[in-house]
Amino acid sequence: MHCKTYLLAACTLAAASCGNGAGNTTADSATADSDADTVMAAHADSGTSLDVQPLTGYFVKNNIQVSDSLTFWIIDNPATFDSLFGMAKTMNNKIDNPDFGTHVVVAATMPATFYGTEIQLASATSDDQNNAELHFVAPAGNGKSSSSATPLWLGSIPKTGKSTIKLYTGDHLTKTVNELE
Repeated sequence: MHCKTYLLAACTLAAASCGNGAGNTTADSATADSDADTVMAAHADSGTSLDVQPLTGYFVKNNIQVSDSLTFWIIDNPATFDSLFGMAKTMNNKIDNPDFGTHVVVAATMPATFYGTEIQLASATSDDQNNAELHFVAPAGNGKSSSSATPLWLGSIPKTGKSTIKLYTGDHLTKTVNELE
């Protein structure tokens, strides 16, 4: 009888201790929100929001060697796009096809990593002179994986005669592309 009581008490304590750290408290949520706000607030919003449509279902082809920490491409035709990226089609996912007649594709990638790094668009703005600014961040995932992957972010922006497209790694200007028609 005492064994059953001790076993029940041990299981109850184990269940209670597992649940303690799992939920976010109000303080945790406020901290997480303020961290996200800090990332977004690092980029002064000097213009209007740019319409960016993320593209999913692609990977960087194996014959493409990326050497810089964050590499950007502006792609305005399907032949170049197809030479850089392959479709990652499964039974359940949807491949987003870019419309090169009305949009250009912005691609951000970096060398293969074992740390589950994801490239994220932090902000995208456009000013009254039709210039665009896109700020990217690339936080590493938790822990080292047994396999590497090449992080990739793809999105399309409207072809509206952008005078200049500036691509940033955080607040550091990494690449400027002029006169896209």
